[in-house]
Amino acid sequence: MTAPSGRRPSAGALLAVAVYAFLYAPLIVLVAFSFNRARLAARWEGFTLEWYAVALRDQHVLAALRNSVIIALATTVLATAAGTAAALAFHRLRLRAQGTWDALVVVPLVLPEIVLAASLVLLFAAMGLRLGFFTVVLAHVAFSLSYAIVVVRARLAGFDRSLEEAAMDLGASPLRTLRHVTLPLIAPGILAAALLVFSVSIDDYVVTSFVAGVGATTLPLHIYSMVRSGLSPEINADSTVLLTATVLLLFAAWRLEQGRRPRQVAVPMGLGLSLLGAPFLLAPVPLTGADRQLNVYIWSNYIAPETVRRFEQRHHVRVNVDVYDSNEALIAKMQSGNVDYDVICPSTYTVQSLVAQGLLRALDFSALPHLSNVDPRFLGRRHDPGNRYSVPYFWGTTGIAYRQSRVGTVDSWGALWDARFRGRILMLDDARETLGAALKWKGLSVNTTDPASLALAQRALVAQRPLVRAYNSSNFEDVLLSGDVWLAQGWNGQFARAMAQDADIHYVVPREGSMLFLDSLAVPRGAPHPALAHAFLDYVMEAEVAAEICRTMQYSTPNRAALALLPASIRDNPAIFPSADVVARTEIIEDIGAATVLYDRLWTEVKTSR
Repeated sequence: MTAPSGRRPSAGALLAVAVYAFLYAPLIVLVAFSFNRARLAARWEGFTLEWYAVALRDQHVLAALRNSVIIALATTVLATAAGTAAALAFHRLRLRAQGTWDALVVVPLVLPEIVLAASLVLLFAAMGLRLGFFTVVLAHVAFSLSYAIVVVRARLAGFDRSLEEAAMDLGASPLRTLRHVTLPLIAPGILAAALLVFSVSIDDYVVTSFVAGVGATTLPLHIYSMVRSGLSPEINADSTVLLTATVLLLFAAWRLEQGRRPRQVAVPMGLGLSLLGAPFLLAPVPLTGADRQLNVYIWSNYIAPETVRRFEQRHHVRVNVDVYDSNEALIAKMQSGNVDYDVICPSTYTVQSLVAQGLLRALDFSALPHLSNVDPRFLGRRHDPGNRYSVPYFWGTTGIAYRQSRVGTVDSWGALWDARFRGRILMLDDARETLGAALKWKGLSVNTTDPASLALAQRALVAQRPLVRAYNSSNFEDVLLSGDVWLAQGWNGQFARAMAQDADIHYVVPREGSMLFLDSLAVPRGAPHPALAHAFLDYVMEAEVAAEICRTMQYSTPNRAALALLPASIRDNPAIFPSADVVARTEIIEDIGAATVLYDRLWTEVKTSR
């Protein structure tokens, strides 16, 4: 008796569909939004190929993608070759304490990545290796070698040794037996190991962020570094291209495993390799061996590519721009002592920390004639009296952006504690900023180290916790644009871009006061090209250059000579350039030394509260 053709799917089939939907829905959304006309990924505004064109012109992203592919390919070759050799050795040799050796192979797989990363940085420093491409490849081989060994050993588990013995009985040498018998039989395992190593290498962020140096910024590093200034849509386009290339190569590998001839898989393999090879043709070639070069370490989207190109043309040099995602990452890289950066972009409290550790070079003011263009309000601040070590580059405020149609007019931090907006509030995922908001609401300093004051702020945030939809420091402007939240704490630059997209969104610095950030340019103590670094600092303080950077990045410039060169839409935008009265009630976040541990502990307790 046959089952009816219209029967309902089984629970197992529905579960399988749900699992696959869970796995692939994010990828489908990513691909779809790579064709979205909107710059901010909050809503669909129509089909476009514009972001693919933008991606083709974005030299920084292309260079990062090229670096990722080079590092992943080098890691794949080295780790797969070494892993296959090690797997064969483990399979053939019977060692004492075999279980111990097996466990040592597995340890790197379960070791926290950050522990491995920190240990590798210390090892490279002890060996005198400068951080760069070489150290990234070494680190990737170190953490991916175990994957290759485990996968190839799994293939060898069912290997029939009698086939090798038969080949040698027929006169084949051990090497010939390896080439013509052993390797072809375990080739699927080797291919699987290579694909796994490639995928974990090209996707790695944690280890790479510790061991990368000049010219070694990968695509994951570049994407994570965009947290502060907001992810741009061309990243979706780049990711879609990379995903397409991976799918094509996986399809070709699967067809080969099914016994197809190489000629029969030439089309998908050729297309996949062409997509992976595109960054090598389109990205600028790094001149790592050139005598005249400048190495800049800065936040992502913090300098216009055209600005960099003009400096290169004026001084006949090559500028290598690498990016980071947090001040803590910058401090860690400077503390390692084996990097070759000439210019860095620390925030105020980071300047204080680096100066205290003796990691910054005192500036030569005779080489900075355009320092006179900088607004005196941003000079001589407490984090760097006399600006001996840094010059202001960008500034901005932390405030509240809100949907006026939903919440009315907002002018106080108290709106973020209003129970009427439960589930519609977003806060920054940052200890200093979020505790700072609570401290300001209570009339206290954002730099207080008084335990009682901090406990008061913590209790306020714990009470607020049920009202908060999310803690988010990356795409908070997208969440506000989507309508998922009605009030959001964040930085003015990203909110200014959101306001340009939606007239219902407004931005305010609360009447109780807020935080003002000031990002500066500085020269590390060990900078290999200090004279060229000073020339770059002076260059970005020229009025025309500062105005161009402000127009492109839409963050507030401290260069008063540049203001007259800005369009009124930027110059008169209170979200970008707040009034003097607003600035007067802001406070710069400063280095608080050992009290940072207390802030971090209190913040962790807030986020884990119920």
